[in-house]
Amino acid sequence: MGRYSPNFIGNYLIGCARNNGDGEVVIHGERRVRWRTLVERSCQLAHALGAIGIGRGDKVALVFHNTPEFIEANFAAQLLGAIPVPVNYRFTAAELTYQVGHCDARVLLYDPRWSEAVEAALPELPAVETAINNYETLLEGQPAEDPRVSTSADDVAVIIYTGGTTGFPKGVMLTYGAHLRMYTDLLAGILSRGARLRLTREQEEGVAATFPLPGIKQMLPVLRTRPAKAFFGHPALLSVLKAGLSLMLTRPEIARLGYGYTINYMTPSLPFFHDASYQLLLLGPIVGNMCFILPEGHSLDVPAVLETIQRERPSFMANVPAGWKKLIAHPELSRYDLSSLRVGATGAGICPVELKREIMARLPGLIIIDMFGQTEMTPLTSFRIDADPSTLKERSVGGAIVQLRVVDEAGRNLPRGAVGEICYRSETQMKGYYKDHAATAAATTPDGWFRSGDLGYLDEEGEVRIVDRKSECINTGGEKVYPLEVEERLGRHAAVEQCCVIGVADDTWGHAVRAIVQLRPGASATADDLTDFARAELAGYKVPRSVVFVDELPLSPVGKILRAKIRQLHGAP
Repeated sequence: MGRYSPNFIGNYLIGCARNNGDGEVVIHGERRVRWRTLVERSCQLAHALGAIGIGRGDKVALVFHNTPEFIEANFAAQLLGAIPVPVNYRFTAAELTYQVGHCDARVLLYDPRWSEAVEAALPELPAVETAINNYETLLEGQPAEDPRVSTSADDVAVIIYTGGTTGFPKGVMLTYGAHLRMYTDLLAGILSRGARLRLTREQEEGVAATFPLPGIKQMLPVLRTRPAKAFFGHPALLSVLKAGLSLMLTRPEIARLGYGYTINYMTPSLPFFHDASYQLLLLGPIVGNMCFILPEGHSLDVPAVLETIQRERPSFMANVPAGWKKLIAHPELSRYDLSSLRVGATGAGICPVELKREIMARLPGLIIIDMFGQTEMTPLTSFRIDADPSTLKERSVGGAIVQLRVVDEAGRNLPRGAVGEICYRSETQMKGYYKDHAATAAATTPDGWFRSGDLGYLDEEGEVRIVDRKSECINTGGEKVYPLEVEERLGRHAAVEQCCVIGVADDTWGHAVRAIVQLRPGASATADDLTDFARAELAGYKVPRSVVFVDELPLSPVGKILRAKIRQLHGAP
């Protein structure tokens, strides 16, 4: 049982309300929410949901963009021992019907902005007993006290649905303990690897300013010394770091030592229904000193983001690669004061070296943390810290923070440099796919390794290099072509905004390489221009045999190209 509550997340929330009640936790336009208010309202909503019969293990579907209401509703469900199920707010009625029905949600809370699709879906959702698009009146008269429903680290904290790019989305069950272990492994890794990097004084201060644990900022003068760097950077001491961090992260009474300074975080292109953003939300009450700056809009509005950075001064910002690309390409970027940004994270896709180099050039002194993983691993499996443009490595996502191996088709370990499927094993692994034992079994080996579906290899330094998704490999004339390699080459053409490479049936070659290309506004290029450009660096069999130009490529809400949709539209021979 926790010091403040028998509820896993409640223990942290109540600790934040008591010990950091006046600390800001959410900034949303003109709204500024403090911990005390957030926790009180979450408790009130929990009691209101409890009054309509929601309890331990029940599913609560949430259809919100990144708003304070999402955060309140999420924590309200967890305070009851219920399981929040974030839903993509851009879904059509049919897509909503599938996910909300599949997860067996008994109640659905949603923002009125998304009423059209939600209310069209409700007649097809008989299991949903209550749908609520404004819960303010429900809070009236409810106690602002912890419901004190017992939950543990082994309980499911959330069900995050996969993107469903290759079929119906699957509900990934992630526990509180899996998140806690991931935080421990990640933060210990950042401390250890950061100590081995040659950082400028300004960069060291930037890491300390964004590290969400007590004491780091105050200890910086000591941490800069050679003995401290040798101690923290020694690989053999990583387990010691993890043990210490685990103690801190499981004791809100220790975390309160860091409440004296608030770290402003922004994730403008990462919605909460994606675990890349959700895991940061859950970290908030565990460390107690994070403030989430949420854009008012529901899609990436670059001028609004830049204005918010200038006004609210975040030190940490995470974006998908497409989000970073749009941000640094803004023609008036230099007009804004972005000097508060010290660390920029990228994830939910491979960030090309050229893009990292451009980010560093446009935002001098920024440290880039490249995070990689997948939802089933809660979600991070590896990361790389980039602080110097001269040391960038193409397609490297750094060292693993979980057990990792690369295997061939027979499941045998491959040597460094050999391409195979990446497999993971860790306490951060999902509990399984909800109501899909067959898919869970298919994704996991008998000895507990998760088959990622990613092809890659370990380089000479033991870092993970990503080649492509196993399912995306194109076999043409007996040769293997990895779309990512071709896309990266075409993406360097001055006229190309973004592109997607697929294989199409071909009588001669089995499959032929085709590029679907979106040009930059005002730019022009022919198919021959692009194939000639590709041929300068790629073997002939990798060069697209056909090029299709489109006005816009279909993207997921986190900026990933929807290959299945592209195949449907442009995959005919």
